[in-house]
Amino acid sequence: MQIIPFTSVGLLSFGDSRQIAREKLGSSFSTFEKVAGENETDSFDQLGIHVYYDDDGKLEFVEAFDPADVSFSGISFLGRDLDSVISDMESLGYTSDPSDVGVKFGSVGIALTAPYGVVEGVAAYRKGYYDQ
Repeated sequence: MQIIPFTSVGLLSFGDSRQIAREKLGSSFSTFEKVAGENETDSFDQLGIHVYYDDDGKLEFVEAFDPADVSFSGISFLGRDLDSVISDMESLGYTSDPSDVGVKFGSVGIALTAPYGVVEGVAAYRKGYYDQ
């Protein structure tokens, strides 16, 4: 799945309704509250994707993990050494900001989870998601 910054992840487009996102993925799913009191998240475990929606039911955040295959500008993320991924992104001119579990590339709306130095999760989000 190719990330297009602030626009899409694979077939999913930020702003898609919950129903449209589910139809596009065409896979079995379950829902859960990742954070108590927040909107329900769709979990497509067979695809390695969690899909988050805003209060209006519009897609705003996609989190991918194994077995998903997520890339940006030819750079694959999952299962790679975090420092190598940062180096690849920096070679394209993107700056990383450390987070508590990995790094964010805010200028392209991508966050990587790598608590043990290997990328375990990739998140992409709509413009303004972290400005809330």
